Amino acid sequence: MKLFIAICFFTLFVSLSHSCFSQKEVEISGVKYVLHTVKKSETVFSLCQKYKVTQKELLQANPGITAILKAGSTVKIPVGKVEVAVPQKPEVPKPVQVEPEYYYHKVARKQTIFSIAKQFGISANDLIRFNPELSNGLMVGQVLKIPVKTLPQSTEPMSVQQSATKYKVEKGETLFSLAARFGVEVSELKNANPSLFSRSLEAGETIVIPVKSSTKNQDVGKMEVPRTVSIVEINSEPPSDCDPINAKNQKYKAALILPFNLPGNDHIIPSNIDRTTLLSRIKLNSQPIPASGDTTTIVGLTNIDPKLEGFLEFYEGVLLAIDSLQSKGMNIELYVFDASNQQMINALLQLDEFRDLNLIIGPVYPELQENMAAFAAKNRIPMISPLSPVGNFEQNNSWYFKVNPTKEFQIEQTASYIGTEFSDKNFILLQVSGNSTSTEAKLAQMSIEKLAGQAGKNMFHEYNFQKLGVNSIKPILDETGENIFFIPTDNEAQVSVAVTNLNALAENYNIVLMGTPTLTKLKSIQTENFHRVRLRYLSHYFIDYNKPLVRRFVSQYRETFSAEPTQFSHQGFDVAYYFLSALYRYGKDFRNCLPDYPMELTQMFFDFRKVTPMGGYMNTGLFVTAYERNFDILNYGAIGVK
Repeated sequence: MKLFIAICFFTLFVSLSHSCFSQKEVEISGVKYVLHTVKKSETVFSLCQKYKVTQKELLQANPGITAILKAGSTVKIPVGKVEVAVPQKPEVPKPVQVEPEYYYHKVARKQTIFSIAKQFGISANDLIRFNPELSNGLMVGQVLKIPVKTLPQSTEPMSVQQSATKYKVEKGETLFSLAARFGVEVSELKNANPSLFSRSLEAGETIVIPVKSSTKNQDVGKMEVPRTVSIVEINSEPPSDCDPINAKNQKYKAALILPFNLPGNDHIIPSNIDRTTLLSRIKLNSQPIPASGDTTTIVGLTNIDPKLEGFLEFYEGVLLAIDSLQSKGMNIELYVFDASNQQMINALLQLDEFRDLNLIIGPVYPELQENMAAFAAKNRIPMISPLSPVGNFEQNNSWYFKVNPTKEFQIEQTASYIGTEFSDKNFILLQVSGNSTSTEAKLAQMSIEKLAGQAGKNMFHEYNFQKLGVNSIKPILDETGENIFFIPTDNEAQVSVAVTNLNALAENYNIVLMGTPTLTKLKSIQTENFHRVRLRYLSHYFIDYNKPLVRRFVSQYRETFSAEPTQFSHQGFDVAYYFLSALYRYGKDFRNCLPDYPMELTQMFFDFRKVTPMGGYMNTGLFVTAYERNFDILNYGAIGVK
C-alpha cells in the first residue's frame, strides 16, 4: 500500500517594529541591568538588536518570556558585571527599588496570582493591574511589580541563637539548593530571613540557617556536602540525556490517526486534498468525540456531523503546527491515517513504515488504543492520547502520554486549590438534594477535608436556599471579606436556583462561586450571572485572545482554511507543536525531559508527570479561570504538580 505524505506549507509572519527606549538601570547580584518597559510590537529579537545582546543572554536574564512580548511588561537587559563590595558585618541587602512606588518579585514554582497577592496583602485584580502581562498567565521566573506599601513589615533576620547559625551565600546558590544542603525547608529559611519573602538570594550576603537538633553542634561553614547550582529555583537538575541534539539534517516521521470514516480502503489522506473535498468524503459517524469534561460544542457545516468536523479541525491545527516547525528547519513527514475501528488499527500495525515512526498521535478513542499502545512500547515510540481523559494505559506503559488530565485528578487539584486559597475565608457549602456520588459532591467532600487540614482562620457553614430562602443566610455572611460558595451538584434546576439567589446577595456582599467547568454548560443560566457571582474553576485549557500567539494562530487559521478555529483546532496545534518540538530538541526518547520543557501554547499548559514508577505520563497543567464582574474572563495562573 502506498503512503502519501500530508504536509502543507503555510507561512507565518511576525511583524517587527521599532520604538523608543523605555528604561531604568539597576544593579542585581553584581550585574547591571536595564529594566525596559516593553512597547507594542516589540519582540525578543528587536530588543536584542537595540541593546546589542544575544538572545541567549536575554532569555537567561528573563526565564519564562517568549519571542513575542506583552506590551507594558518589564524585561531585564544585562549590560555588564560590576564589582560588588562584600560588607564586613553580616547584613541582609534590601530589595532593589527601581521606582519609588514599586519593588520586584520573582515568581517561584507553585506560586499563583492569588498566593502572591495574598503574600503581599493586595488583591488579585490590583496585581494584574500593576502587571498587565499576567493576562497571559503566570510563569516561573517572571518578574512582577509589587507596590512598596505592601512590603513585609519585618525585614530583619531572626536573632542567632543555639538553634541557628550564619552562612555566607556563594554564587549560584538558591533557596532550594541551600534547603537541600542543610536539610531544612524553604519556608524555614524564609521565616529565619523575612526579607527573602520578597526577593531572591544574592551572592555575598549572609543569611541565617535554622539548624535542626541533629546538626546543632556542627560547623555549618565547614560541612562537606554536595552543592546544587541552578539558574532558576528548581528541585533537581534536568536529566543528563536532555541536552539539545543537533538534528538539522534529520528527517522525522510522525503518524496522526483520526476516525474520519472515509469510504472503502481509502484510509490514507493524500497531501493535495482540500477541506471541501475531505468534508465531502466523510460519512456520518455515531461515535462522539471523546469528552474531556468541558469540551465546547462544535458548530460546523449543516451537512456534516459536527462530531467528525471536530476531528477535521484538530487535523488542521496539526497542519499549522507542522508548518511552523518546518519554518524553523525541522524536516517532518506526517502520515495521516483514517482508522475508526479495531480492524483498521490492526491493519496499520502490519505496515513496515509504522516501525520507522518517531511519534504517534492517536487513536483518539481509548477502546482503540490497546494494541497501538503495546506496539508503541515494544518499538519505543512515543504515543500521544490527544483528546480523551479516560483509559489507564499510562499506568504501565512508559511510552504513553495522556494530554487531557483525568476527571479524578482535576477534582483533587480543585480541592487542593480551595484548601490553599480559601483557608482564611468564609466558606459556605450549599445543601442540595440528589446524587451524593456526583463529581461536584466528591469535590465538596474533598474540599471540606482540605480546609479542615489548613491552619487558616476560615469559617465553614452549610446552608439550604430551598428550605431557608435568601434572607436567612445574611447572619453567616462576612460583610467585609470574601464569601466563598460551592454547589455540590450539577443538577441544572438546583444550580439555577442557587445562582439566582447568589446574584441577589452579590449586590451587597463579596461573593465568589467556586465550581467546575460543567456549570458554564448549563443552558438555562445566562453567562452574565456567573460574572456577577465571580465564578472560578480549574480547567486544562484557556484561550486568551489577547495573546500575540493566539492572535497569529487565529489569523493564519482563517487565512488558510476560511473558517474559525475551535477548541479542537487549538488543541491540534498545541499537541503537535509541543511533542514535535520535543522530538526535534531531544530526540525520540524525550520522556524524562518534559518536566523541564515549558512552552507557551495557544490554549494549554503542559506539565507532564510520570503517574507510576514503571508507567507513562499525564498532563497535570491546569488553569485557574475567573469570571469578573466587569465581564472579563481571566486566567489567574497556570498550576501543575511541581
